[in-house]
Amino acid sequence: MFARGLILAAVVFLLDRLSKWWFMDVYELARKGVVEILPVFNVVMVWNRGVSFSLFSAETDTGRWFLVGMTSVIVAILLFWLRSVHTRLTMVAIGLVIGGAIGNIYDRVIYGAVADFFQFHVGDWSFAVFNVADCFISCGAVVLAWDAFFGSGRADKEQKN
Repeated sequence: MFARGLILAAVVFLLDRLSKWWFMDVYELARKGVVEILPVFNVVMVWNRGVSFSLFSAETDTGRWFLVGMTSVIVAILLFWLRSVHTRLTMVAIGLVIGGAIGNIYDRVIYGAVADFFQFHVGDWSFAVFNVADCFISCGAVVLAWDAFFGSGRADKEQKN
């Protein structure tokens, strides 16, 4: 399971890098500004200095490296957890989170902030701007929560009781 989780994390990382390369270097999104795809969905170049949904913005280098360190510790904990995983669902969830987190760590180290592109909005109200890594992190977190409440994690707890 560990090797498969690492392979999945690597694929997620590569998909994130590929999407960021395409939007930044090929499509030149920063030069184009806001590009409306649907009445409720745009692509736009945003540099996120915070964590998810721009929370806890880190405007200084100290804040930037703190976020790199904090995210790296989380990845290390997830790698440790991945070594003991026995179910495919948990392995997939952890692999998704690790790959996405490493994609965002890469951005912080190289660019000083995370490149985000996808924006859902209603009129002038914008939900958030996010990237491929964020999608994988969110999906992995939802799957982990689902597994904890309804899946193998709960079944294991009930068997112990």
